[in-house]
Amino acid sequence: MKKLFLYILIAFALGSCYKDKGNYDYVDINVVDISGVDSMYTVNYGSILSIKPTLNFSKDDGSDTSAYSYMWMASLYSNGHTDDVDTLSRSRDLEARITLTSGKYNMIYRVTDKKTGVTFQKSFLATVITSVYEGWMLLSEVNGGSRLDMLSKGADGYKPIYDLLGTIDAGLTLTGLPVEVKFAKLTSAASGHTVYVSTTGGTNRLDGETMKFKAPFQTEVFSVLPDGFYTEKITSRTNGSEYVRGSDNNMYYYMYTFNIYFGLPVNVMYGKTATFNVSKYVGYYDNVSNSTNVHLLYNMDEKRFVRHVYSLPNNCSDMPAGTLFNYTTGKDLLYMETCRFSGGDTYAILDSAHTKFYLARINIASNIVQTYYDEMPATDLAHAENFAVSPDLGYVFYNVGGKLYEYDAGLKQSKLMIDYGDKKVTFLKFDGFQGIGLTAAKAYYNKLQVGVFDPSLPAERAGSFELYTVPAVNGNLVLNESYTGFGKIKSITYRER
Repeated sequence: MKKLFLYILIAFALGSCYKDKGNYDYVDINVVDISGVDSMYTVNYGSILSIKPTLNFSKDDGSDTSAYSYMWMASLYSNGHTDDVDTLSRSRDLEARITLTSGKYNMIYRVTDKKTGVTFQKSFLATVITSVYEGWMLLSEVNGGSRLDMLSKGADGYKPIYDLLGTIDAGLTLTGLPVEVKFAKLTSAASGHTVYVSTTGGTNRLDGETMKFKAPFQTEVFSVLPDGFYTEKITSRTNGSEYVRGSDNNMYYYMYTFNIYFGLPVNVMYGKTATFNVSKYVGYYDNVSNSTNVHLLYNMDEKRFVRHVYSLPNNCSDMPAGTLFNYTTGKDLLYMETCRFSGGDTYAILDSAHTKFYLARINIASNIVQTYYDEMPATDLAHAENFAVSPDLGYVFYNVGGKLYEYDAGLKQSKLMIDYGDKKVTFLKFDGFQGIGLTAAKAYYNKLQVGVFDPSLPAERAGSFELYTVPAVNGNLVLNESYTGFGKIKSITYRER
């Protein structure tokens, strides 16, 4: 390839001429100008990609197609380099059924003058998408079992695919009650993207591109897991990093960069050998480039926060002295979440004998700093079922049955935002995106995600998924989007692109 471009460069440097070896005279070459090709195409897997370029020749009208050869090539783009070149066609125009795996491709169209051997080319990009290429994935309970649905993103918005695994013949039948669905990036490459589906019947990994069954979670763990094991919560901080809290009350850790794979539990205090019962929640700092390398875990046996340094994965250590509260709280951890508010604060709701509740905030950006601690006199908090924290405004949302509340720590009071009546809120969440630079993340990271269940409808279509904008100064929620036809929604994740 380098020789070919060098030859073309020399030819143009000599005044668009080439040297006839027989008489040593220089003659003008036939220059081919290629136009009529867009810079970017999006094509559905299995559909026809049709491109009819305009070719202008300096020496003829191009009507003699036998005087030229043509080639259309595609190469999967990944991390700044290309691999696995596929030839799509050798015709002047492209009219090809695309069966490339989903992803972004560098495309090249080449026209070669057979007489001179000089090649001219046009480069562009193409994205191949499938019905499962991008979108919301929803795990629901239906008639005592589990069902995975998807809101697939297309040119006309999001369209539902009910019973995704059955619809695409994924090779997996879910058993047990739903626990969690989670999109994760085991590596930054597309081949490392995956979706975990966890039920009380087990946790399985789906291929991130096809959503077909790939492997049980147990095959990724280098230790013996108990019978009936499933993952209760997966916290994916960034590309190639995961914390997994299992049904055995242990926390497992993976980090691709340091070649750390799921092995022995990390919920062991330094200098000890016995594990402690660890909460499923993990606190972290969102910006990896400016991190203390610390993750927050909660020792449920001793009722205290501990720290786990991700580059030293074998154990946990004590927290430093606190300025607002003792990290050995003596309280139960009701909920913990890291959000983007206030530079990445971790919110923790602490339960004191189920009579008083406290809100603690910890920031571990450049140092471990306690930023807030006070009693949380929120309405009916003892009966709260789901929680979420606004990444823009820091409000804490929770529900009691069909009542959805917003708690303002500045005012130290709750506001009833929505009363769904006989319907039940089954899911609350903000964000969940590994970054906010992508299109979907920009649009949705600060939207409140709500799962609502209507018991008056058939179980297989009684659930709805709603997305709200949260206004400042305790303004009423604004409904942006609503989708129906799901089961009782337990967990939602977004398959990012």
